[in-house]
Amino acid sequence: MPPYNSGLGGIVDLFPRERNGRDELAGMRDMVASLPVAIAYLAGRDHVFEFVNEEFRQLIGGRDVLGLSAREALPELAGSGRFELMDIVLESGRPVRGHEAGLSLRRFDGDPEQVFVDFIYQPVRNAEGTPAGLWLFTADVTANVRDRLGGSALAAQLIETEERYRTLFQTLPEGVIYYAADGLIMEANPAAREILGIDMEKILTWPLPTASHAVHEDGSPFKPEELPIKVALRTGNVVVDAVMGVQHARTDEQRWLRITAVPDARDADGRPQRAYAMFRDLTDERRVAAALREGAELMGRLRDANVLGVGLVGEDDGLREANDAYLDIIGYTRDDLAAGRIDRRTLSLPQYRAVEDDAMAQLRRSGACRPFEKEYLHRDGHRVPVLIGAATVSRKPLRWVSFVVDLTARQRAERERAEILARERVARSEADNDRERLTFLLRAGSLVAAAQDRHELLERACQVVVDSLADFCMVFLPDGDGLRATAIAYRDPARGTLSVDLSDQTVPATHRAAVATAYATGTSQVVGDVSAWMAHRSEASPMLGDILAGLETETVLAAPLMVDRRPLGVLAVGRSPRRPDFGETDIAVIEELSRRVGVGLANADTFARDHSVAETLQRSVLPDALPSIAGLDLAVRYIPGTDDIDVGGDWYDAFPLDDGQVGLVIGDVVGHSITSASIMGQVRNLLRAYAIDQPDPSDVLARTNGALSRLLPEAMATAVYAVLDLANGDLRYANAGHPPPVCSTGDDHIEYLDDAIGTMLGAESGGAFTVGHRRLAVGARLLFYTDGLIERRRQDIAEGFSALADAMRAAGGLSAERTCAAVQRELLSGITRTDDVCLLAARLTR
Repeated sequence: MPPYNSGLGGIVDLFPRERNGRDELAGMRDMVASLPVAIAYLAGRDHVFEFVNEEFRQLIGGRDVLGLSAREALPELAGSGRFELMDIVLESGRPVRGHEAGLSLRRFDGDPEQVFVDFIYQPVRNAEGTPAGLWLFTADVTANVRDRLGGSALAAQLIETEERYRTLFQTLPEGVIYYAADGLIMEANPAAREILGIDMEKILTWPLPTASHAVHEDGSPFKPEELPIKVALRTGNVVVDAVMGVQHARTDEQRWLRITAVPDARDADGRPQRAYAMFRDLTDERRVAAALREGAELMGRLRDANVLGVGLVGEDDGLREANDAYLDIIGYTRDDLAAGRIDRRTLSLPQYRAVEDDAMAQLRRSGACRPFEKEYLHRDGHRVPVLIGAATVSRKPLRWVSFVVDLTARQRAERERAEILARERVARSEADNDRERLTFLLRAGSLVAAAQDRHELLERACQVVVDSLADFCMVFLPDGDGLRATAIAYRDPARGTLSVDLSDQTVPATHRAAVATAYATGTSQVVGDVSAWMAHRSEASPMLGDILAGLETETVLAAPLMVDRRPLGVLAVGRSPRRPDFGETDIAVIEELSRRVGVGLANADTFARDHSVAETLQRSVLPDALPSIAGLDLAVRYIPGTDDIDVGGDWYDAFPLDDGQVGLVIGDVVGHSITSASIMGQVRNLLRAYAIDQPDPSDVLARTNGALSRLLPEAMATAVYAVLDLANGDLRYANAGHPPPVCSTGDDHIEYLDDAIGTMLGAESGGAFTVGHRRLAVGARLLFYTDGLIERRRQDIAEGFSALADAMRAAGGLSAERTCAAVQRELLSGITRTDDVCLLAARLTR
């Protein structure tokens, strides 16, 4: 926009440069009043206003300035240089012009306002030719200046905005595709091409190649008219947050997208001519969510198992929930928990405030904190050493789960170890070999602790004694009314330390008095005359007799295996003449080893007893035998876990129904305990009872879920219930959060029956369950299983599903029994399992 020409120059030419008297100024009023510019006459060195026209009066906000100096009349111009410019004009006698000068004027008693003016200061001389005053001609050009500046700024802003949006479009992490109404893709940003795996030259028309494989969250395919961009173009409405699964063009991997489609560029009838599709890749988020769910289930199992303390803490530091192990550690009851009498401040000691503050900072920053040691203040006042770790379950409001391990036993063990080390320091002054014996005790304790059962425990104990302290070692355990040797280790000059299991050997009651006295009194016995010890070796088996005959024993030490002041057996240790007799340090070391072996025996017995009780309970609530049903070949397997004393709530069931139908069930109660096995029996009976009365599988699960929520509100379980019609092969099934059954047909087609959806039993009282349907031909095989078959630590569950499918395919047309055997062999052989496994196989034979 060109600068505005105010035309002041022509107006100035009308005014005289000399002033001959006041009458001359008065005579010009009429002419000045009609001019379209602001005019004022200022007289003298003080620039006193002697004349202003109405235009000038409006410019300065209607102020009456006649008789006032410029500095008095317009004080807001002080410091702007205007008054100094007037002084220069009077001193030099030369006019001054200005264009679009900015002024800050107070107008009509308001705040100062910026205006722009064109001006001329024209000096007026007196009769002597000396400047006596000046004409001030001013034109207000504010509007023109603002229009010109505003237009330029707007154009620059539009260019900058367009560049900014272009940069944003190209760098957005979300995918954006711009469609025309005829299906032509006008533009796609780099993120869209990367998310979909489609090269630029292939993004030409709609639908995209990946759209033909698009599926809903339930796995059903998108119809063409259901695609979000088409809905937006057809209806003119925004489609918000539609979730779609698509196939990545380069990797064929299924990716999950959240899509928003926005109509754009509407015609005169309001129909959109273009539309944007904006989408974000949810695949990693869904995987994380699945991992979180798995972690939550694991956390629940840890809580229910009471192996370690688990507590839920709120942002106010109050303890919201805790398992029994946590409450036992701190000495409070569930009544205290319900009443809100437990919080983090109650349990904490001042000296741990800094480490707790650091842990809280880690929680807020990363969602977890590194495990750290501190002490809890027990309700009775004593301190409990603990190891604590924590992870957040929500950030707003902040809540976290604390995992607590009681370190009392560890500290007790550390004190015991310290005592042993102290004895070592004392013994070092007595003999140089005491250090070796103390080291032996520590090594022996580690070996004993690592033993898996009593046989391995006794064998290792005998071996470490012979390796370091003696020439032979025997263990005697109660057998009927007496004691019987069950294990021996001895030193063979040619082959080193050898071990023999004596459980099937005839062992003489050697030196009954010493062994019996050690067992009866709980005190160690040293035998110096070993002739009686070896007198009965002829009663032993030939192999054991040869071993005893080869031993050159001179001294024997019999030490009781003690636990809680109760003898469990006797450890007999012998030395040849080449070694010194047993001294006090030797006896103390052997007694300490015997005490640890006794504790190990007690633990092994407890482990075996608890595992047997739990397994017996679980087997007792499982069917004794499967029903014999014409036309259906059935087989089952129950395989207990190998790495845990507890068993789970896995169960199976099969029973005939009316009209030639058969009910097939597989399930798993959450948790691993005797309680879980007990609840399993109740859930099994509930489901069986409803199955007799309800033909629809979803109704059976719904009623079982309702009963479980009311009768056993703390219990949860997964289950699959299927009804097979033997007459036509019709299979109907419903699933309550359980791994889907797998079906194999005669043509080696393997299919997971994963189209029936439902929540876990007990998760919510009003849970809904859908029904899946298949028509099976003669020879088709079904396998129902629990999660222990396919789940492994540090292994994606998809690998478990794939391995099971391969095993079913390799089994071919085998019977149900051989199918179970093949699956067990392929997936469970030679691995350590922490979970039980149930298998239920069915083959349609007619």
